[in-house]
Amino acid sequence: MNVELKNRSQLILGVLFFGWMVSYIDRTAISLALINIGNDLSLTATELGFVLSAFFFGYAAMQIPGGWLTDKYGMKKLLIGAVIFWSVFTAFTGLAWSLTSLLFIRFLFGIGEGGYPAASTKAISIYFHKEKRTNAQTTMMSSNMIGGAVAPIICAPLLLAMDWRNVFFLISGLGLIFVIALLWSTKHAQTFTSEERVEKEEKGSFGKVLKNTYLMRVLLIFFFINIANWGLNTWMPTYLMKVHGLDLKNVGFIAAIPAIFGMVGMIISGRIISKLGGRSKYGVIFGSAVLAVCLYLMATAGSAAIAITYQSIAFIFVAFMASFIFTTPHRVVNQQNVGTAFGVVNFGGQAAGIISPTIMGYLINASGGSFESSFIFLAIMCVIAAVIAVTLPVNHQQQTTIQSVEEAYEL
Repeated sequence: MNVELKNRSQLILGVLFFGWMVSYIDRTAISLALINIGNDLSLTATELGFVLSAFFFGYAAMQIPGGWLTDKYGMKKLLIGAVIFWSVFTAFTGLAWSLTSLLFIRFLFGIGEGGYPAASTKAISIYFHKEKRTNAQTTMMSSNMIGGAVAPIICAPLLLAMDWRNVFFLISGLGLIFVIALLWSTKHAQTFTSEERVEKEEKGSFGKVLKNTYLMRVLLIFFFINIANWGLNTWMPTYLMKVHGLDLKNVGFIAAIPAIFGMVGMIISGRIISKLGGRSKYGVIFGSAVLAVCLYLMATAGSAAIAITYQSIAFIFVAFMASFIFTTPHRVVNQQNVGTAFGVVNFGGQAAGIISPTIMGYLINASGGSFESSFIFLAIMCVIAAVIAVTLPVNHQQQTTIQSVEEAYEL
């Protein structure tokens, strides 16, 4: 690949990275604004948990359709449509006047964001050579961590400077920047579909993805890990403010620290997974165990500094597990089915977000405002994920029912 083409691929990767960051800024804002929203609309912790979960209902529901639509109609249409749709409902969040309206708006916002993951993953398979896809994918997905770091730094000062409604109006404009950048960066860009065997869409290929037992186990691992991950991410700002007495401005900066550790872990782990292949499952098992221990220790942390230290350690291992999960479609299915496979796997992880914030809210209410029982619940979910990871085969020949062994190694 010559320098110009390589630079073009890196430019596209940068745009996709930016798109993920925008999605995290738009979805993280509500976690930081949770107390303000609750006070303004007179909502309890349980009701706020429902609001957080409403996003995941839409987000999870769109994962599999989003993957199929990407493979069927093309990733660029899905990327542009998804970002425009979620940007509109980011702005509409600022217009919410009741619990019901907020639930409906956040559900549709989730539908919009749900189309982006599979489409961006498909873009990696199209604009990157097959040998570069794992590293490109993990680099792109490190945006999840840096987005989690940048979002509080951006949103917290905005929430202090203006009404929470105006913050949602303001950040909704970031989507337009992404659309312009995507159209510009992909114009005349080289694709890598011609170098691989391109088949007509095989009847029943979607069903074959669903029958892939390796993918289904990865889906379950992602489900239980993300119960912990989303429970932690959505309630951590409230935990730091209510339990450790931090103000919103300090929470914004402190919450960025674990995300930075996670971002570094994500980038490094991509290189490790490329070398270890199927043996990476042992890292998933170990990472799940470490995350469970850290969550338990956070439940009894005596200060915000100690809690953030445990969270930072946990995020390094969350990053490795996320890298393993997000790169699985590139390793075990052919290029034609990458979008569908990613949508299926990501459905498991995002379905966790439907129940996790609500259960956390219920446990917090039931314990009189204590977060201890909710953190212990998250730790138990990690143990279950580790048990499932034990059942994953190491041999790549066992990882696919969609393609031949030779194709599995090729991809």
